[in-house]
Amino acid sequence: MKKQWKVIELLQTVSDFLKEKDIENPRLNAELLLGKVLNLKRVELYLAFERPLSEEEVAQYRELVRRRARHEPLQYILEETEFMGLPFKIRPGVLIPRPETELLVEQILILKSDFTQPPVIIDVGTGSGCIAISLAHYWPQAQIFATDISTKSLEVCTQNMELNQLNGRVTTKFHDVLKAWPDELPKTFDILVSNPPYIAIDEIKTLPKEVKQYEPVEALSDQADGLLFYRRFFQMVKEDEIQPAYLFFELSGSQPEKIIEQAQQADIGEIEVFEDLNNIKRILKIRVKK
Repeated sequence: MKKQWKVIELLQTVSDFLKEKDIENPRLNAELLLGKVLNLKRVELYLAFERPLSEEEVAQYRELVRRRARHEPLQYILEETEFMGLPFKIRPGVLIPRPETELLVEQILILKSDFTQPPVIIDVGTGSGCIAISLAHYWPQAQIFATDISTKSLEVCTQNMELNQLNGRVTTKFHDVLKAWPDELPKTFDILVSNPPYIAIDEIKTLPKEVKQYEPVEALSDQADGLLFYRRFFQMVKEDEIQPAYLFFELSGSQPEKIIEQAQQADIGEIEVFEDLNNIKRILKIRVKK
């Protein structure tokens, strides 16, 4: 006769198993994965500790746990994450939003009081749309464009617009920023924001398994020195290919000084740098010269 599992027993067993597999926060992972199977929030799981599980539920849970034990990111298994207090769908092939990227959005939102007219904001390399959609939510007057080279990312971005009831507030556009700026996007606008692929090719091997084995490499690395996209943005502004009033970028955690140096050499405006909670230079703000 097969064992009849209860929620509390299964959570403890899986927590121990995930701990053996070197999964960070094993208990949290065990709870979130079981919550997905049972369609319960974490707090609801605590009220259901004595609930028995069916064989089908245990089988579904076992498969999700197996995936996590192979270090597949939790967000891909759950198919969702949170960013700036908003829900986002996420799936393999699309970069998982990071907490430090919230700093980028927060720094842009500080400018709200400086604008008397609705700003035009372009998010380059939008991925899941976390930056563009958060800005659209918290700055309702803004006109926002989101570009990406990945059709999968643009599909997920559109789904996230619907999820956050922002249809029509963000315009998506397929575009490779290393190519000429498209006619369909404004050339003169208020804010360009980007969290570009900034991991140098020789850094990829040092990344955690969750990242290097599962997340899209084209969203992580420029396959060069990690500076390619920053140079391109600075060049576009310097050569008047685009005329934004402000530039906002997330910086590489491993070589922020090199990016700041590139910005200084480009001499396109007033530079400010903001640190993250680990005192790493993380956000670059440039007020472009008129």
